[in-house]
Amino acid sequence: MIMSRPAIILFGDSITQQGFSADANSGWVGLLSNAYTRRADVLNRGYSGYNTRHAVNLLPTVFAKEMNPKSTLFVTVFFGANDASLPGEREHNQHVPIEEYEQNLRTIVTDIGHKLKETPIILITPPPLDEHAWHKYCRAEFDDLSPRSNEQSKLYGERVKLVAKEMGCSIVDSFSLLGAYEKSLEDGLHLSAKGNQLLYDGLMDVIKRDLPELAPKVTEDDLTGIALEGALWKELC
Repeated sequence: MIMSRPAIILFGDSITQQGFSADANSGWVGLLSNAYTRRADVLNRGYSGYNTRHAVNLLPTVFAKEMNPKSTLFVTVFFGANDASLPGEREHNQHVPIEEYEQNLRTIVTDIGHKLKETPIILITPPPLDEHAWHKYCRAEFDDLSPRSNEQSKLYGERVKLVAKEMGCSIVDSFSLLGAYEKSLEDGLHLSAKGNQLLYDGLMDVIKRDLPELAPKVTEDDLTGIALEGALWKELC
């Protein structure tokens, strides 16, 4: 049996699923996994195209009742890019009304908190949207539109902040972090190499500020944090 390490669970949509980048550019999940090498196992539970309505239905699968709260360092919840798509009569409409979106976030946080007890939960707001680039991408790739707006994404992000404040969660404001979206977004919605780096940096800043005991301990001068597992090789030779 392989010895297990504490887990970091990342629950979200395509921006989480694609966080382990397959090309030369590291995704934010890959960067996080690298930071926690020999410290924790990063579990990517990203589901492309999913909204919070889908996420609520996934809770029994992703967060089982028998999970050990002590084995998880923290959880990120990153939904909203699809919920914030505009309403309308079309096939495969991902839109979730904003009031339902807020309630779904509360349900997700409550369920995770119940199963993982005092495990910290970090909420991430939907990113900004480059409307022109996204519409152009959808036309080229699907010969169809997936109507969205930057203003709508911002409004949904405000609900994330509200839920985080009321339920005691940390918050990563990706909308603000990726504000210069022309360089932060690959296709108008998903993250570019720069966007992934900015999101990772923002997440690490929040961990160091709110959860310093869970940040990677890099040097002996660090008074707190997660140290490397096992002795350094030079200590063994």
